[in-house]
Amino acid sequence: MSFISSRLTFFFVRLSQGRLLALALLGLAGLVLYRIEDTPLANLHAAQFDHYQRQMPRPREEQPAIVVEIDSRSLAEYGQWPWSRDRVAELVERILAGAPLAVGLDMLFSEQDHYSPEALAQRLPSLSPTALQQLPNPDRHLAQVLASGPTVLAISGLSRQLSGSRAPQKPLTQVDQLESARPRLIHFAAGLTSLPILEHAAAGEGFINPSPEKLTATRERGVLRRVPTLALIEQQPFLSLPLEMVRLALGEEGATRLDLGAKGIQRIHIGAYSLPTQPNGEVLLHFGKADSHYYLSAADVLAGRVAAEIFASRLVLIGFNASGLQDRIVTPLGDSLPGVDIHVQVIESLLAGIALQRPPWLPNLELAALLMSGLILIGVIPAMRPRYAAATFVGLSLAWVLSGYIAFKVGGWLFDSTAIVLLLSPIFMSLLSGTLIVADNQRRSAEHALHSSREEAARMSGELDAARRIQIGLLPNPSKDFAQEHRFEVAALLEPARAVGGDYYDCFTLDARRLCFAIADVSGKGLPASLFMAVAKTLTGALARRAPDIGQAMREVEVELNRENPEFLFVTAFVGVLDVETGQLDFVRAGHDAPLLLRGGEILRIDAEAAAGPPLCAVGDFSYQAAQTQLAPGDLLCLFTDGVTEASNGVSLFGVDRLIDAMIAPARETSMQARIEDLRDAVRNFEAGQPAADDLTLLLLHWRGGKNVNAD
Repeated sequence: MSFISSRLTFFFVRLSQGRLLALALLGLAGLVLYRIEDTPLANLHAAQFDHYQRQMPRPREEQPAIVVEIDSRSLAEYGQWPWSRDRVAELVERILAGAPLAVGLDMLFSEQDHYSPEALAQRLPSLSPTALQQLPNPDRHLAQVLASGPTVLAISGLSRQLSGSRAPQKPLTQVDQLESARPRLIHFAAGLTSLPILEHAAAGEGFINPSPEKLTATRERGVLRRVPTLALIEQQPFLSLPLEMVRLALGEEGATRLDLGAKGIQRIHIGAYSLPTQPNGEVLLHFGKADSHYYLSAADVLAGRVAAEIFASRLVLIGFNASGLQDRIVTPLGDSLPGVDIHVQVIESLLAGIALQRPPWLPNLELAALLMSGLILIGVIPAMRPRYAAATFVGLSLAWVLSGYIAFKVGGWLFDSTAIVLLLSPIFMSLLSGTLIVADNQRRSAEHALHSSREEAARMSGELDAARRIQIGLLPNPSKDFAQEHRFEVAALLEPARAVGGDYYDCFTLDARRLCFAIADVSGKGLPASLFMAVAKTLTGALARRAPDIGQAMREVEVELNRENPEFLFVTAFVGVLDVETGQLDFVRAGHDAPLLLRGGEILRIDAEAAAGPPLCAVGDFSYQAAQTQLAPGDLLCLFTDGVTEASNGVSLFGVDRLIDAMIAPARETSMQARIEDLRDAVRNFEAGQPAADDLTLLLLHWRGGKNVNAD
């Protein structure tokens, strides 16, 4: 079963070189990208957008807003929180003295001041009511200060009704397109507000908490990325604290308007300023780097160490920045900031008109990019070599990653290229695996074919070696065959250009006084020539023994060779019969070079024109005739094939003249075998490593004379 399963798996992966599996993975990748917020990739998705912000934070060139922080030094100088409302009133009063555009208090005053007459009456019932009535009311004092300037109090939206919660008192009176946007807006069932006396005194109220969606979607991951701009608290519209401050600062020009699209809210306008939003009215903040210059200590303001003019024409926020009091926020830049700093970032973003954008169509664009890229990979990867396939995937991935950075840089678009590349990776790996499987199968097939080829080559080599041994075995061994002969001496040598060749030589006695010798060259090379050579040698030897003269023998050899010659081969040959007693030489020349004759230190050419004829099998029925010449005692005949004269060094041929020089060269007495090897070496040295062009064959015949010649 495991074998069948593995074979089925191999078949499925190999089918269409992995395209079917890749298509299935592409469909799964598309589903994951479509529902990415519900997958483990959501954290990576958000981390990529954070990375964009870390690389390209929003520039903070101006300071339209400033924070008066209740920090650790303020608590050390003026006591722990909560301070008396008189102290808070003094702080607000000093800020308002600088004529700010608006003052926002990022804190709630839901309970009466501990030193108000009402609170003291409850805590100290023994106090005289008359005395209590003469005491100043801190809450009323704070209300008077709040009423003297453009101040905004904080509201905390609640997801359900709680004890002490109630509806805020100062909702927006007019918001264009509000009714159409209501279904999309964030809803709070109730609100936690400051005391009514303070609410009525303040010029406006704005909520300070994130939306319920944000609480679950981002803060549990530890990073604040989006904030709501407009929400409904008990069905009444309220802006966030920073936006309400801007609206209040703009006065009559601060009308609030919403731009709606098919999916919901697209943009919120506060007077002439606007921000792109998500369909529910949230803003994807483009954070700037944290800067301590935005903060002033409340202790310095209360002590008069800060000039009031610093608040002029600015939006001022009062908030906490002391351990145990503030809600620390981690931004995409990696900064841990007090919550009040987020309000400053919102104000700056609104006034600059800068926010990140991820409209509803952008995920669809990412999905289209994923599917398009996947189809491209499926189409081209199987047809590529692995290294080119890897380069294609890397190039495509880099292109998408770069497009994400460009989109963020140019328009603040949050294009998730990392998810696309990550989801394309399994598709590429499956395609590459299919390609490698096919390549491995092809490699195995090639190795098998190579192995078979090598086996066949080895077999052929063995057969050729055997054929070479057989061919060489067909040739006579003159030094052994004529070891006791003193009238003449024969030496011969044959070196095929390949394993086997078409040259041959022969020498044998016809009777006690006649020596037959021959040299021949079959057209072509290799096995066909070697087979034809064997037939030609056998026929020549047999017919030379039977025929009355050598001319008749050659005519019969041609007839026999022509009987079965489908390859139309022909043979050049020189065949001679030497009377070893008298030195008379009868010979036939069939298209072959005439032998050289060395006599008394001179090279002579035998006059072979009378016996000249075409190569055997060239004409078909040529009437070869024998010619005669007379040798003198001591004559040396040299028979050779064109493997000698046509040997090449790549520039020129060895030629007959060099052969003549090599024959004359020896100045000392040497054996015939040594002499013929010297001739061979002269040819090989001339070739200088060049491959042999043809078979090399030499035959030397030295006639010493008749019976009375000295054996030495």
